[in-house]
Amino acid sequence: MSGLSELEACVLGLIWSEAPCTPYRVQQIVKSSPSPQWSGSAGAIYPIFDRLEERGLVESETRIQGKRPSRVFRVLPAGSKALRAWIGPPLPEWTVEIPIDPLRTRLRFLGALSATSQLAVLREAREQLREKLVEVREDCEQLAAQKDLYAHAMARGAFYVMEARLQWIIEIEEAIAR
Repeated sequence: MSGLSELEACVLGLIWSEAPCTPYRVQQIVKSSPSPQWSGSAGAIYPIFDRLEERGLVESETRIQGKRPSRVFRVLPAGSKALRAWIGPPLPEWTVEIPIDPLRTRLRFLGALSATSQLAVLREAREQLREKLVEVREDCEQLAAQKDLYAHAMARGAFYVMEARLQWIIEIEEAIAR
């Protein structure tokens, strides 16, 4: 067990994969993620670097980048060990459970609406999912071009999830329309 929160471990992993890197670089990666679960705000990301350094998982050095000094981080052996422990095995059971899905939760109560309103909700969900699917597909293509097998695999997973959600909405629309 690494003792790291998911966001801390993600930041540690990004430092490992991008090293040497700045907190700003990690913040930009997190902010550009199509997943809304991560906060890419400076207030969420920057303090994690200090915590990881205090725990002896990363080290920093000051470099001049542009006109001002900047702290650049790299993962220490203890950080690599913590990252490997977080990745697994073993995987905590909750990592493979059904994730929180606000759309699925809302659809549980779709019967509270008229059939016309139900179809309007589903139509909007379908259109928004199609738009997101385009974004996720573009992300996949960019990562494939970078030839990063693991980042591309992560993006493909997001693509398959979005594709399945879209198909699910279409099936519900068709059932209600009958």
